[in-house]
Amino acid sequence: MADVLTTAQLAERYVLGAVMEKPEVLRDVQAEVTPRDFEDLRLGSIYAGICRMSAEREPIDVVTVYDHLTDWDVRGVDLTHLSGWASDVPTATNAPYYARLVRERSIARSIERVGTSLVGAAEPGVAMANAITELIEIRDRDSGGAQPARTLGDVLSVPQEEDVYEWVIPNVLERRDRLMLTAGEGVGKSVMLRQLAVLTAAGIHPFEFTEVPPIRSLVVDVENSERQWRRAIRRMADEAANRGVRDPREHVFVEFLPKSDITQAAVLGDIHRRIDEVKPDLVVIGPLYRLAPGMKSDDDAAPVLSALDSIRERDVAMLIEAHAGHETSKQGVRNLRPRGSSALLGWPEFGLGIQRDKTDVGARAKYSLVRWRGDRDARPFPPKFVRGQIWPWEPTL
Repeated sequence: MADVLTTAQLAERYVLGAVMEKPEVLRDVQAEVTPRDFEDLRLGSIYAGICRMSAEREPIDVVTVYDHLTDWDVRGVDLTHLSGWASDVPTATNAPYYARLVRERSIARSIERVGTSLVGAAEPGVAMANAITELIEIRDRDSGGAQPARTLGDVLSVPQEEDVYEWVIPNVLERRDRLMLTAGEGVGKSVMLRQLAVLTAAGIHPFEFTEVPPIRSLVVDVENSERQWRRAIRRMADEAANRGVRDPREHVFVEFLPKSDITQAAVLGDIHRRIDEVKPDLVVIGPLYRLAPGMKSDDDAAPVLSALDSIRERDVAMLIEAHAGHETSKQGVRNLRPRGSSALLGWPEFGLGIQRDKTDVGARAKYSLVRWRGDRDARPFPPKFVRGQIWPWEPTL
């Protein structure tokens, strides 16, 4: 039976496989990991050799790397291994994420060694002083701290025209923005996110219903089936095709996933492969609890948010669906903060929740869009919505 590899061991192989498959990712990988971060010393030697090949402008692929193994005194690795690592990597574009996993495990090993040295030390005072020095070295090692501190003048020296917004949805979301939307069960947060994806793909502003430059959207749905999507979206898609500048059905891509763990390389790699294929401007993903099973603490949340950030780094705007917690106020109002770790509260640029109002507009239910965290940038999100006559959600006074 083949040995079962740990996530860290897989990540080391994926880093090398990604670089051999797509050498242009090496620059981003080098910003995350060094040869001594590899637990498998053979792989660290191969990585160091690949970095030298790049510096000397040698072509990098499975065959050229194999040609150097003897020069690098690497034993126990052959062409079959290298080919397998390159073909097994979920997506080469995600190489920086794999490199971070390697780096994090390297730091953890270093900290473990410091802890071991403290246990049973003959001279605790000396051991503690040495441990503090080693921990500082771990913190600062390879930190690239050669750059001097920058003044406010340095920051403001960039021409003002470079600070313009790169809108994906005008006045709503720009590239790399993260908006997390919450609500109770059955309120309609999925419908609102679909509305943003479909209307913007048709060139319709999702709240103002004016003409905007159309975009491409990728929706990663981890909860609803294709049949549920067809039932929910058909009328909206038809309406958007009639009223928009183009038919959104060719510009919204939907990926249906079962309940998954986004921190697993294969799952995250599948999402990145779709991004490679679709090249979206907007990624809609969720609900979060089905992508991060068992997430309760900040430690649980850290790898989940790191995985989501790897998607954001693809220069897309992100909409993340999350369920609100079950707590209610003394007045019986549900807390709209996302369920799970408190780390979710400070992560997105925008945290909004949909809440049913006590008053209606005629025969239509009225809802408020409530901020459960302060915006990092001023955006005029509509404060009130009703279930619409043309679109599922329409702003109201």
